[in-house]
Amino acid sequence: EGPEGASEADAAAAAGGVDDTADPNSFTVLADESRDRCLICGINFGMFFDQDEGEWMYKNCKEVVVENDETAIEATEDVFVHVTCLRGLGSPAFLTMDQVLQVN
Repeated sequence: EGPEGASEADAAAAAGGVDDTADPNSFTVLADESRDRCLICGINFGMFFDQDEGEWMYKNCKEVVVENDETAIEATEDVFVHVTCLRGLGSPAFLTMDQVLQVN
């Protein structure tokens, strides 16, 4: 891990996709206890304390949009997924409801 990997991840995130060559652990988001599992595989995210940010973060994690169907109350929903799981789906810019676990 290093600043070079993080900048690759940041560039891919800005483009809306996932850079398939960047280290998955260079993709980090602020930890959120209400969203602690990948909605593709159901496994918890690895968590670490970022000394620079002074915050707990999830690694190998990306926030993506889920496009809901017409009957949903919300048209879209933001969820956390593992970067490696997203790559397994072909690194789409957004997910559909049939690609994520249904949690209540």
